[in-house]
Amino acid sequence: MPNERTTDYDVLVIGGGGAGLSAAITASDAGARVALLEAGSRLGGSTALAGGYLYATGTWQQSEQQVEDSVAAMVDDIRAIEGDSIPEGVLWRFAEGCADTVAWLEQQGVEFPVERLVSADGRMPPRSHEPTGGGAAIAERLDYQVSRRPIDVVLNSRVTRLCRDASGVINGIEIDGEQITAGAVVVACGGIGGDDELLDRMCPKSIRGGDWRWFIGCETNRGDGLRMCEAQGARITGEDSGLFLMTPNFYRDLEVIGPSWVLLVNSEGRRIAREDGAYWELSEALEAQVDGRGYCVFDQLQMQSAAPDPRVLEALEQGAITLSWIPRVLQEQVDRGKILMADSIAELARKTGIDAVTLESTVARYNDNAAQGVDRDFGKQPANLTPIESAPFYAAEVRPAIAIVLGAGPAIDSRARVLNTAGAAIPGLFAAGDAVGNSYGRYYVGSGYAIASAITFGRAAGEEAARHAGCIA
Repeated sequence: MPNERTTDYDVLVIGGGGAGLSAAITASDAGARVALLEAGSRLGGSTALAGGYLYATGTWQQSEQQVEDSVAAMVDDIRAIEGDSIPEGVLWRFAEGCADTVAWLEQQGVEFPVERLVSADGRMPPRSHEPTGGGAAIAERLDYQVSRRPIDVVLNSRVTRLCRDASGVINGIEIDGEQITAGAVVVACGGIGGDDELLDRMCPKSIRGGDWRWFIGCETNRGDGLRMCEAQGARITGEDSGLFLMTPNFYRDLEVIGPSWVLLVNSEGRRIAREDGAYWELSEALEAQVDGRGYCVFDQLQMQSAAPDPRVLEALEQGAITLSWIPRVLQEQVDRGKILMADSIAELARKTGIDAVTLESTVARYNDNAAQGVDRDFGKQPANLTPIESAPFYAAEVRPAIAIVLGAGPAIDSRARVLNTAGAAIPGLFAAGDAVGNSYGRYYVGSGYAIASAITFGRAAGEEAARHAGCIA
């Protein structure tokens, strides 16, 4: 593409979260004239609200911990979880680029202490890199890097339409009735979590959450990217993709990690998961149930000794979460009727609508596992395997209802180019982050996958957009 510089900008980036910030910085460093348009009042998007983990392999942190891992092993692990829902080229671009993404963020001033490298689920190699200061630190450092470059930042501005020329090339955007022209456009304006109509349409599994369903991310994420790209003929994909956290719906607040000391059963009274598993494992176990819900069952001793999971203490200190599973709150919910109480397991079953014989059998086997110190069914850690035998007994309904990561949007290829319904790239249009529909699949791989994908493809989109605009030979 010739770089005649006849447009207002070389690259327009829609959205100022992790993906958009990374795209804008990368395009600017490639010599492009860049404008960054954000619907909210500040930059950072959902990245600033997140824990900030980066899922990656091949980093110096892994080397220092002597972790045996590889790109191919990561791809195999993701395939085992997702099947073929992520295109081969997209998956390999992510897997091969994630270590460089961690290194690039470190160059921008983000710290990833080696001691904070953890396994996503205790089974796969340690790949989740936690930054000092969480997602807010990533957003702050990227915001600072944007401020050091000749990037025009426009806040409180919602883009309404993508524009294209007579030949079908995307050549700008429309905002407040005014057209701004560009050599290329990057759509990085987040997912669909803030729009109930799109949630119903693209994530029908979430409908089962009923009035418990809510979105924890940036409120400006209303599916603008999906709608704008769809209007230009993009293939929309990612139905029912994403992560909904398990919640008892005590408050509309975030507590990522549920109680490891409870017994989790479905509406039939059968155990469905290791209760101390990763948060997405518990959510997916609930999603797999016919009615998409279950019950946390526990006894009086467990209730009295309930304490925050050690993994949430730092987030608690930072004020990022409010605890639900502590004695004071549990008693409040009993008093409100949100938690059911009974003098026997059979009576508790009747109050929940569960078959009493089934629940009694499940509790009996669970208690036998606890007595032996071995979970023969799901592999729960012995320290978390405490018997349910001291009346009164309690049951709290839980559903996977807090929308945290949503993967619906336009399909991209390995170069972050948006694809049309025939599978061809739409000239001049690129996308990254939660605005994309095929960068992660039906299930959530592990802590840090979303942000790592957003920034990896944000950088790819910024580079490819600058190249399309003629700023890179």
